Amino acid sequence: MLWQSDCVISFSERIRFAMRYALRHLGISVVVGFVFAFFVFWLIYPAPYRSMLGVDSIFFIILLVDVACGPLLTLILVSPAKTPRERWLDFGLVGLIQIAALCYGMSSLWMARPVALIFEVDRLVVVTANEIDTAELAVAPAKMNKLPLWGVMKGGTRSPKDSDELFASLNNEIAGISPAMRPSWWVAWDQQMTEILARAKPLSELISRRPEQVELLLNVVKTSGLAVNQLFYLPLTSSKQKDWVVLFDISLRFVGYAPVDGFN
Repeated sequence: MLWQSDCVISFSERIRFAMRYALRHLGISVVVGFVFAFFVFWLIYPAPYRSMLGVDSIFFIILLVDVACGPLLTLILVSPAKTPRERWLDFGLVGLIQIAALCYGMSSLWMARPVALIFEVDRLVVVTANEIDTAELAVAPAKMNKLPLWGVMKGGTRSPKDSDELFASLNNEIAGISPAMRPSWWVAWDQQMTEILARAKPLSELISRRPEQVELLLNVVKTSGLAVNQLFYLPLTSSKQKDWVVLFDISLRFVGYAPVDGFN
């Protein structure tokens, strides 16, 4: 009976001891998580790109695994029976596991970050870093020949030079590689402004075609501070999403985005 009582007391003491360290570890992990959330959602995936590219759920999984596993491992490993040196060795091992997991997840998000917004025929295409053939960047227009660390550069696409290039482009599109993903096809944004405005449609036309989403569109209009008849739209697409639109005024100043199908 005495042995059983000593074991119970020893176990409860160990749990209380480990819980103190696990809770401290949890607090640190949460703070680190908020720092990385700011970096992801406000710097490299600002709205609407985080929703369009589905990064919300991916980052949540990365954060959940990292925040939960670290304190849990601390709870399992830490014991008052261990020497300070052994405990610090445990903390170091758990920390390395957490850092490795977080770095792997963040590197995946970094490589898939949005870097370019390219006008292509009748739409604006969000292009991510891992969709671009970086070997072609050398022939891209000035100020577009280097991928930005965060934010997106704006541009357009040229027409095919000849029938051979047209057929090659069609074959690439079948394979999922559009001209918007190829820097050798890019042109500067200001060279495309006339064509963009020619392809743009009045927002009132979209509202009349999407009566079930009128409230959503009008909320975006209200936020812009402009009237409906002052706004235009184009479909906004990515390799993962086709059902978005970007709203802008006559000077091509973007004023809002909405998860609405902009195609006929």
